[in-house]
Amino acid sequence: MRICSLLPSATEMVYALGLGDQLVGVSHKCDYPATALSKPVVSRSIRDIAGLSSTEIDAIVQQARATGNPLHWIDGGLLRELKPDLILTQELCEVCAVGSGSVFETAAKVLDYQPAIVSLRPASLEDIFQNLLTIGGAALVPERAAALVQQLRQRVARVQEGVASAGARPRVLCVDWLEPLRNTGQWTPELVELAGGSEGLAEKWGISRELAWSEVQDYQPDYIMMMPCAFDLERAGLETASWLPAQAGWRELPAVRQDRVYLFDGRVPSRHGPRVVDVMEALAEAMYPERFAGLAAPGLFRKADLS
Repeated sequence: MRICSLLPSATEMVYALGLGDQLVGVSHKCDYPATALSKPVVSRSIRDIAGLSSTEIDAIVQQARATGNPLHWIDGGLLRELKPDLILTQELCEVCAVGSGSVFETAAKVLDYQPAIVSLRPASLEDIFQNLLTIGGAALVPERAAALVQQLRQRVARVQEGVASAGARPRVLCVDWLEPLRNTGQWTPELVELAGGSEGLAEKWGISRELAWSEVQDYQPDYIMMMPCAFDLERAGLETASWLPAQAGWRELPAVRQDRVYLFDGRVPSRHGPRVVDVMEALAEAMYPERFAGLAAPGLFRKADLS
């Protein structure tokens, strides 16, 4: 089967299902695993945002939303050459990947046959598991998908068992963006809950929203997890160091006083693929290091330098 994935999450799912050799095309954002970088790139970003500040990136996104202009385009000629049997797309975030509407429209224009098109729109961890099963079925490997989902469920269960006797749940703030300040949504508050915390400023399975700094001050988080969407650990650290310490009452927050501010590779929590379970394990290790020491995948998170 010839598979074309137009979003990083789906690409990670394809590889996790052992189908990397059948992947004939990817999006410009597909960078994991590293072998995905060698695949033909079918989508591109209309604007180059490399090196732009958080504020500048947000302005581009808001302008595109206001005008209805796309942020990405599909190389229809390359799609025609690749002749995919299965195309994977999404309906969740137009910032991160091509929207499903553009995919259906382009496929209808450039292909003289009807490929199978699977569009993903997850909100919860269960949705992500179901998407794995859906892709596994569409790619004719349902048994592999069922086995993978079972393994992921077992990892979730082990963390739940490990925090069952932990007592009061700490207040956690997961930051999805700075300037403007945004919390996380969809599956991330659920991951915090599974890991033994409580994300009181976010709505489980809901959308992220802008936060007023006064809300953070009132909330008094015990832990702050910095995971700016699509930023690696180094960029997350730079964003944290340049903005948060300048906010009123920063040093008085419990998370700061107790040295419980953590940086995450923001390319992982924002993707609805198998590695969301890695994020849950990292959250558990950050909050309960005595119970989960060494559980998290290497390089996924580290403590922020607050000096």
